[in-house]
Amino acid sequence: MAAALAIAVLFAGSFIIVRIAAVAMRLTGLPENVARFQSVSALTGAGFTTSESEMIVHYPVRRRIVVILMVLGNLGLVSTASTLIVSFAGGEQTAEAILTQVLMFAGAIAVILVVMLNKTLDRAMCA
Repeated sequence: MAAALAIAVLFAGSFIIVRIAAVAMRLTGLPENVARFQSVSALTGAGFTTSESEMIVHYPVRRRIVVILMVLGNLGLVSTASTLIVSFAGGEQTAEAILTQVLMFAGAIAVILVVMLNKTLDRAMCA
């Protein structure tokens, strides 16, 4: 149960970090959709090799934001992997326990998505 909660907290933290970084990049003059995409791309390490990335590379503040996102993304990946390994290696291995963890994780992610995709909360956070 604790593993599902820990992973949900890590995902929530990732959503918040991406949102804050997108707002910070938007304040440097990037359009909102570009700022969000580049924030997610940098945090996940998915590679942001588009012509839009040139707008980031040539601007020192944006470059610093992206570097921070890259480091935090790697820390999040390591934290998630270690949480999963510890939870499945040293916990109950019954089907009920695993199903309970999966359902709790899915429920927590659903709540996080509803909160993060809420336009009213988005406007309040970006104000």
